[in-house]
Amino acid sequence: MLNTGSGCGIIYMVMDMLTEKEKMQRAKFYLLMLCSGVDPVTKEPVNADTLKNERILKCFRYVSDVLDDTIYGRDRVPAERKSAKTKKDFFITEDELKRVEILPDGAAISEIAAAINSAVSDDSRKKLQSKTINDWLVSQGYLMNRTDEKGRNHRELTEKSADIGITSAQGMGTFGPYTIVLYSEEAQRFILSHINEITNQKEE
Repeated sequence: MLNTGSGCGIIYMVMDMLTEKEKMQRAKFYLLMLCSGVDPVTKEPVNADTLKNERILKCFRYVSDVLDDTIYGRDRVPAERKSAKTKKDFFITEDELKRVEILPDGAAISEIAAAINSAVSDDSRKKLQSKTINDWLVSQGYLMNRTDEKGRNHRELTEKSADIGITSAQGMGTFGPYTIVLYSEEAQRFILSHINEITNQKEE
């Protein structure tokens, strides 16, 4: 049987804590990685074990459900948007921060945000968005924004990225090459150590 690693348990809990939009974003990330020939879980080339991994299979089942809802006109997102209006802004306590699972090297920013959200026990708070983390990293010079010739926005590395363990991988998708930003355990700990600055930043 394929060993999916020590982070497997947290992944199932994290998936349950994601909003529908975050689930769709993660599913898209998995599919783009697979299209480029990279296993999105191990970050190794796709092999015979890839399609035996329960995380990959769960992604496929979720995509199938989304397509089914789309075909039959069922909208998965609006109810969450409505309930979010009554929730408090995101914050995390010291005790909750200690419960955040550090994921293996090569985690995506959406996985990190989901791991943080899974440690928050108060369901009356809004969820931390991966964009909030990325925006702060950009403001501190650890990432940069780039708009390509088709008007699509991308996050790219800077000279400071390696200082905190942020790396990238190249892939080839339907619309051409793309860059995936990946976060090491060191980068995740850096983010957690600055979580108050990240969550208290003013929206542009």
